Amino acid sequence: MYVESQVATTAPRLPGKLPLTAILLWLGALAASAAPWLPELDLLSVVSAFWSYDGSDYSSVLAHFSWAPRVSIALLIGCGLGLAGAVTQQVLGNPLASPTTLGVEAGGQFGVTLATLFAPALLAFSQDLVAVAGGLLAIGMVVALTWRLGFSPVTVILAGLVITFFMGALNMAFLLIKGEWLGNLFIWGAGSLVQNSWQPFMDLWPRVLILGAALVLLMRPLQLLQLGQASASSLGARVGLLRMLALFLVVLMSATVVSRVGVVAFVGLAAPVLARLLGARTLQERLFWSTLLGGGLLLLADTLAHWASSWGDGSLVPTGTTMALIGGPIILLALQGFKNTHHMPGQESNPGAFLPKRRSVLVTGAVLLCLLLVTFFVSMGWSPGLQDWSWTPITDWGEAWVWRGPRLLAAILAGVCLGLAGSLIQRMTGNVMASPELLGISGGAALVMVLIVLTGTEIGRAGQLGAATLGAAAALGLLILLARRHRFAGNQLLLGGLALYVFMDSGLRLVMASGGTVAAKLLNWMYGATWLISETEALSLLGLTLVICLGLFVAIRPLTLLALGDTSASSLGLPVTRARLGLLVLAAILTAAATVVIGPLSFVGLIAPHLARVLGQQTVGRQMIISALAGGLLLALADYLSRIVIFPSQLPAGLLAALVGGIYFLWGLSRHGRA
Repeated sequence: MYVESQVATTAPRLPGKLPLTAILLWLGALAASAAPWLPELDLLSVVSAFWSYDGSDYSSVLAHFSWAPRVSIALLIGCGLGLAGAVTQQVLGNPLASPTTLGVEAGGQFGVTLATLFAPALLAFSQDLVAVAGGLLAIGMVVALTWRLGFSPVTVILAGLVITFFMGALNMAFLLIKGEWLGNLFIWGAGSLVQNSWQPFMDLWPRVLILGAALVLLMRPLQLLQLGQASASSLGARVGLLRMLALFLVVLMSATVVSRVGVVAFVGLAAPVLARLLGARTLQERLFWSTLLGGGLLLLADTLAHWASSWGDGSLVPTGTTMALIGGPIILLALQGFKNTHHMPGQESNPGAFLPKRRSVLVTGAVLLCLLLVTFFVSMGWSPGLQDWSWTPITDWGEAWVWRGPRLLAAILAGVCLGLAGSLIQRMTGNVMASPELLGISGGAALVMVLIVLTGTEIGRAGQLGAATLGAAAALGLLILLARRHRFAGNQLLLGGLALYVFMDSGLRLVMASGGTVAAKLLNWMYGATWLISETEALSLLGLTLVICLGLFVAIRPLTLLALGDTSASSLGLPVTRARLGLLVLAAILTAAATVVIGPLSFVGLIAPHLARVLGQQTVGRQMIISALAGGLLLALADYLSRIVIFPSQLPAGLLAALVGGIYFLWGLSRHGRA
């Protein structure tokens, strides 16, 4: 568990840059927010807009009822979430914990989504109730999964990130099925602070003030957690109860905000991390300065969002997007000084005791290949029609191929690519919980695709594949660069992937808020809508996959030697740096090829290598073969089910794979805890 350094005999001196930064941030954000009004109103009128207005001056009325409450609610929410983030980090002993990374905001949005569809009377009774219930569900899952691991920092972040993915996939499934009911809900979910009266602020400030005071009252008992759980317990602190109470208050604070303005992402993480980076050492300092910096950061992000909306074509730019763009670099800065000595999930001190029985690769491969062929035949032949289920005769498969064949072939090939990429990455990092999705490689490819859609650039599938490959390679290269000082530790790579996910998520929310056909097209692609694939694209992917598979034969020896450590690998004649670079390029191409087809959040790159290991394939070559077959089988099944589950409508195959993959990942974490 993360523990502060030894308590000093005298209070540490507060660095001057911390209050200076806070003052400049507040003044700069306020000045930037007020600047557009100065040509229409004098400075005194702008300031007085917070409590009065001139009814004969339209600008004064607009400033009083629109701008002033927007500034006030940004400062209020930013301060509240900054305080909640600092408390979360103290409770879990984790400098990268926050309501967002623990899934609280995604859980709150999930609760509102369910209530909108199935119990709208609850929303009429209380918006906060359903959001708090969803937030409690999310953080309860994180706590349950990581309790036995002592809230290991990386494990907590991973659990929260996957729960965020999982609940986001559930939200998206409901959106795609019931889009006519939930379209506006997801525009709200992108995070907007636009106001047209003082009523939302007046409703919110007593709640934030009371919850903030309750969190501050916990400051003295929270200080004992700095001594470690054993020492705090010996001094009479009920550590478990204290953690539960503090986290409950954090959920109340975060969910209350989410229910009002949507997901204003990462201010609860960015503010405490920035306070720590600027020199806040004691708990009192971190709580105080995180609160102030949170208000300034969110106001700055909201001002940037307002400017971007005004300078663009009039489309809404969510505050959540600009906040994520500010928070991402702060996470990357924090990674440079972050240390974690805990085993990663799957890295037991004695892994040999958990190795499954070895099995013949021929027998295992033959079984998987037969299952894949059965899935192919069933998918091509057995499907629902307008009246009933029917079997398509093989003689009619030529006509059926146009509708079913390309998407099925592309799904199988994407699964093969992700299975191979997952094996490469897990072997290269030495971490069996690594995958293209969790390392942010898929996110890098997706971010490039989002930019292509936003700019309206038409470059064709070949251009998309090339651009996505560059994005994936840049993402993985950046992570490796960040992790070099930590000797490529898996935890640094995974936490760096979190930062890349922030940027990808911000772009996605921007497109979601814009609405229209562009948003629908991108959302379908993000979650793996295989019905968009043409026969030419599927055959092109087949050719690319075959070429890469041939190249993977030369990767077997480097992957085998890298597992021995850099020194041993070098002594055996392996050029370690060039080998890593080549493997990175291969992993990036495989990930990009699959991401263009199936989207970035399928989790197949995590599941397929695990299945190969469970099926008794331990050596590099055998694991890669079985991973490829398992990945192809998983996505073939996902594609078939996506056609028939809600027929005549369809779900993206990647969405189904993400739901299954999220459950599998959470099960793996809980299994690791029991071990």
